[in-house]
Amino acid sequence: MTVGYEWAWTVVGCLLDGFDVDPVAAVVGLLALGYGQPVSVLLQAQWSDFDLQAGVWRVDGEALPLTAPFVVLLKRYRRSCAGMDDRLFEGRRGVSLGKAEANARVHELLREFFNLGELCAMAIRVCPDLGAAEWRAQRLREYADLGATAEQVEALECEINGRLRRLVEAWHGDVLCVAAAMSARGFTR
Repeated sequence: MTVGYEWAWTVVGCLLDGFDVDPVAAVVGLLALGYGQPVSVLLQAQWSDFDLQAGVWRVDGEALPLTAPFVVLLKRYRRSCAGMDDRLFEGRRGVSLGKAEANARVHELLREFFNLGELCAMAIRVCPDLGAAEWRAQRLREYADLGATAEQVEALECEINGRLRRLVEAWHGDVLCVAAAMSARGFTR
């Protein structure tokens, strides 16, 4: 664990400990902390946005890299939500999970310390590249506008995506310690 981020181990642990009680809150909270996407994006997520085989989450035209622990978590979550439609998160009344309900449920799992917006903000503060999709797209457009060939633009995009994957893997592994927390709680499959 990275020194100075002991809180991360606690937050991830609390969310994982709550998985059997409230898998929806646990997973939405972990995705918020792991990927820092706006709460509205999290709540609108659909299974069709995720390619668990390729390890990719498509958000607004961008492919966010899913790390191995998150793939395991999402597979386990999918099994626990058998029979649901394409929505990733369903509220207690069988409709889409709303922001107020999601915050209340995550807040409860985290013993009233954090809500979804705060988890997202923490992720972006520590790993700002998670919120830089527009910047990445702009750099690629500028490179193409400067006369780069399609192959050169594709190579730059691969380099940018590789950098993002390394950063996300470091965020999930070295700071959040998701795999270690999952292993300690028996989340191996």
